[in-house]
Amino acid sequence: MRYLIAALFVLATQSSWARHPCVGTGGSTSFQEAPCERSQAQTAIQPLAEARKPGEGAPGPALQQPLKEAEAERLRTDATDVLRDRIEDLSRHRNSCDRQQREILSNRARAHHNLAGAVLEPSVATEAAAAATRCETRARELQAEVEEARRQCAARGCS
Repeated sequence: MRYLIAALFVLATQSSWARHPCVGTGGSTSFQEAPCERSQAQTAIQPLAEARKPGEGAPGPALQQPLKEAEAERLRTDATDVLRDRIEDLSRHRNSCDRQQREILSNRARAHHNLAGAVLEPSVATEAAAAATRCETRARELQAEVEEARRQCAARGCS
């Protein structure tokens, strides 16, 4: 193992590696240890990571259209998902409000035609009205979110 590491170190530190890329008169590229002759042009080699930094140069026209189409499809899919989620949120909220109203109004059945029932019944009615108001306010907010999601979806061409 030590010999392998030593051999790799020697190879890595040697200056005899062909590091001068030269373009000949016929357009062929050769790699040599010495600098290029005057009749040859020397080219610079850059690592792939440095060849094009992010933000420099745009992809060719052949790539731009598929990229735009893929981005538009992603935005359509996202808008469709958001719309579906908002509609589900509104539906869940309405179901929850209906359940809550049934529970509150079920207390009215306990009110008998006596003095205790006379006190309990208005209390239950007030509680039901307050819960209905809270539910309606939140339902309006959720409906506005659904409408905004529909506008976004329509702008992106969702089906």
